[in-house]
This record gives sequence, structure tokens and C-alpha cells, in this order.
Amino acid sequence: MDLATLRRDPLTALTLIALVPRLLAAVFSAGYFAHDDHFLVIEPARSWVDAADYNTWLPWNQGPDATPSGHSFVYVGLHYLLFRGLSALGANDPEANMVLVRLLHALWSLVVVRAGYRIAHRLGGERVAWNAGLLLALFYFMPFLAVRNLVEVVCIPFLMLAAWQLVKDERPAPRAVLLAGVWVGMAINIRFQTIFFAAGPGLVLLAMRRWADGLRYGAGVLLPLVLLQGGIDLFIWGRPFAEMTEYVRYNLANTTTYFDQPWYNYLLLLGGIFIPPFSLAVLFGLFRRPRPWLLWSPVMLFLAVHSWFPNKQERFLLPIVPLAFVLGFAAWEAFRAGSAWWRARPGLWRGVMRFTWGLNAVLLVAITFTYSKRSRVEAMLALREGPPVHGLVVDDTVEHEPPWMPMYYLGRWQASQLPYADPAEDLAGLIARLPADQRPDAVLFIGQEDLDARKARMTALLGPLRGVAVAKPGLVDRVVHWLNPVNRNETITVMRTTPQ
Repeated sequence: MDLATLRRDPLTALTLIALVPRLLAAVFSAGYFAHDDHFLVIEPARSWVDAADYNTWLPWNQGPDATPSGHSFVYVGLHYLLFRGLSALGANDPEANMVLVRLLHALWSLVVVRAGYRIAHRLGGERVAWNAGLLLALFYFMPFLAVRNLVEVVCIPFLMLAAWQLVKDERPAPRAVLLAGVWVGMAINIRFQTIFFAAGPGLVLLAMRRWADGLRYGAGVLLPLVLLQGGIDLFIWGRPFAEMTEYVRYNLANTTTYFDQPWYNYLLLLGGIFIPPFSLAVLFGLFRRPRPWLLWSPVMLFLAVHSWFPNKQERFLLPIVPLAFVLGFAAWEAFRAGSAWWRARPGLWRGVMRFTWGLNAVLLVAITFTYSKRSRVEAMLALREGPPVHGLVVDDTVEHEPPWMPMYYLGRWQASQLPYADPAEDLAGLIARLPADQRPDAVLFIGQEDLDARKARMTALLGPLRGVAVAKPGLVDRVVHWLNPVNRNETITVMRTTPQ
């Protein structure tokens, strides 16, 4: 495809532009971003392939009082099928398999750019659509998040597809309304909380007394939920929606267990994530023009519910971030075009955009190549080489917060993992209670503080130790630590016991 063709087809051009950083992130941005995108997806899926079920999510491994974990099996189940297929082909290298996983997610994320362009074109015309699409393609955080296993991100393409169906015509056709519901239902299968987004279009259709469309939309939402969520739970638990029911119960019982942030926390997030002062223009547009209602209402309802709920984590808002950006940016550009004050000062807006793109370019390069949780992954890969590990001690007696190590990269699900946070803890007693084939023969020392004393203490307990590797944090982790030493540099010293 030549340059002239790309000029005539901006959507294809944007797709190719978006693909480049996402492919780079898929190859170079290894590791994982947060606990959930690895330990709630990759670890259970691969452990099932190896017949381990290390977190005992499955009822037949829990005993007589089996209880759902509160996690959708749809997304993790897709990874199980992928890993099982790769295993059947003899492809069991954890790093290579994760490159493939990230590549698949990179391709899936292109839907966000394409649907976002189409929505912006419908709302603001060609120029607004091109600028919105370019930002969706190259926003500094988009390629990095696009290749992660975060359900909050993986559900976004479904929501954007639904939004496009609802807005592509002045009055959506019956088929479009039904299809929008199906896409939203698929999003709920991935991320349960998108049910608050789902309620928005349904309420608007009912308020407009479009009863038939309301029923079509509701039927569309229920169809994938009943078939996938309900069907899988019926097969595993003997009753439909067992995991969703447990998810609701758990969250209502733990509203402030993890975080209790003020109601305006997510507004601050939106004000920062799009790079101020540009982000302030997007927010102004989003709140100034509540149109179109079928798209604006689900975004606002999702934002309102999450702002009200005490437990606020930044990633929880990610499902609506692209659509909120498109709506806000299109509304802002309409306002700016009609404002005599802004028309008289074209250089001011050009300056804002130059600053935004300049800072974005620096952040994009840095984050796209970020190897997240590098030291944890490389520590486990170092132990993968050599004799099989039967158990490991994670010594974090300095910060007293030993991390859970990614067993996927070790490939030994039956190996025990003992978090050791307090030197006064009876570690010898814990080890003595383990079966002989699970007693620790490896130690991970988190951090380099008091390392000699910690080695001596562990040697007295386990016998002589030999060094295996020193896994260092990635560049971004080191820069963050330099900017604020409160953010710990997580260097991990890997050692094995010496056979007697």
C-alpha cells in the first residue's frame, strides 16, 4: 500500500501507526503490570494445562465446601485453551508464549483506534476524527496497557464496538441496537463491572420510550452472558452465574478493605492521564456537552458509580477512558471552533498541542519499552535453569512485604512458596510442617539492605547457600526510585541451597 493510498484511507493509516508501538511493546515490554493481570489470568490458565490448579479455583480441588472465587472464567479460559494448544505443539517456553499472548492483545487493541476514529468522525468530522484517532494510537499509556492481561483493558474494544453501533446512524437500526447489546454483554463477560456501562444505553432507550429497542438491547446483553458466563458456571459449579454472584458478594463485603479514596479521585485521574492542560480541555468538553446521550450516559454512569464506591484503584476506570476521551475531545473541538476567544488565539492551542505531543513522545518511548516487574520474572527464570526447585523462601525482612513470585516462569507449580517478612517468625517450624518434597531449596532475598546478615540467618537455617543470579529492576523502575526513593528498587538476589 503506497503513501497516496494511505492519504485517501486515513483509517488504514491510523491502524498502521497504532500497530507499530504495540508490536514493539509486545516484543520488548515483558513482565506484567500489576498483580491481577498475571496472577488472575496467566498463572491459573497455565496451571490448569499442567493439571495443577495451584490456586484451587476449580471446585473438584477444593473439597466438600467448594466456593467460587469470584472471577470470570471466560477470559482466563481463553488463555487456558491457548496454552493447551501451545503445549500440544511442544511450545512450552514461558517467555516465547507470553510474546505470543502480547501480540494477540496488541492486534485486539487496534479495534479501539478504529472504532474511536469512526465515532469521532460521526461526532466531529474528518479533522477531529484524525486527531482523536492519532491520540488513541499514540497516547503514551495505550501501547503498554494494550499488551497487558488486564481485564479492564481487554474489555475496551467490546465497549467501543458497542458505542459505534449506537452512534453510527442518527437513529440506530434494530440490528445495530441488538449488536450493541451483544458487544456490551461480551465486555461484561470479561469485566463484571462494565454492567454499570451496560445500564446507560438501556435507561436512555427506556426514557425515550423506545420500548422495542430497549428490549432488543437488553436481549443482546443477556445473550452472551447466558451462553458464556452462565453456561461455563453451570458446567463447573452446577449453577449459572456462580462466579458473578460471589464477585458481587465479596465486593459488598470488602468495600474499604483495599483502598478508600475520595469521590473525586477518578476526576483527578482523568485530569492527569491525558496530560494537562490538554486533559482539562477534554474534561471540559466531556462535561459541557452531554451528547449523544446513548454514549454519554453509560460513561457518566460508570464514572459516577465508581466515584461513589470507596474502593478506588486507577485501573478500575480504564474501560471508559478511550470513549470518554473521544466524547470530550469532539465536544471541546466543537466548542473551540465556535468560540471567538479561541479563534482569536490560534497560537495558544498550537502551543498546548506541541507541549502535549512533545511530552507524550518522551513518555511513549520510555513506557513502550518498559519491562515491568523485571526482577521478579528474571529471578524465577534463573531458578528454572538447573535442578528442579522444590520450594523457595521469599525473604523480605526489611520492608516486611514479600511479593508473590510468578510461578509461571518457574514452571514448578508443586513447589512451595514461603513469604518471610519478620525475622522473629518461626520459619523453621513452617518448613518442618511441609512435606519433604516441598521443603525450600532456594531463597529469594528482596532488596539489598542488610543482605549479609540475612544470608547468614538463612544459612543457619537451610545450610550453605550458593549464588545463582542477581535480578535487577528495569530502567523505568530505577528512574522512579531516583525521583522518589519511597518507590523501592526491587533487586532480588537468587540463591540455592548446597547439597550436603
